[in-house]
Amino acid sequence: VAESFDVVVCDPPKLAPSVKDLRRAGRKYRQINSLAMSAVRPGGLLLSCTCSAAMTQSGGFLPMLHEAATAAGRSLTVLRTSGPACDHTLHPCCPESN
Repeated sequence: VAESFDVVVCDPPKLAPSVKDLRRAGRKYRQINSLAMSAVRPGGLLLSCTCSAAMTQSGGFLPMLHEAATAAGRSLTVLRTSGPACDHTLHPCCPESN
């Protein structure tokens, strides 16, 4: 990456609409996040997001971030994890909306 930044926001579109897409999506998320991490200055911050419930509910998002950091040759410290924003609708009959 030719340029580096203090803060990088990585918020790709939904790459894993269902569990069957996790393997392919995991590779894409790893690649995207590795590139994003390479653009962060040492000591900077990366905000990495996913709107793929299949990715977060499978427990695969944080391990993927660690793999991306390894691929980028960077260390990773997770400052916070969160869920959907307060304006995100949740349906009691659809747990994947959480």
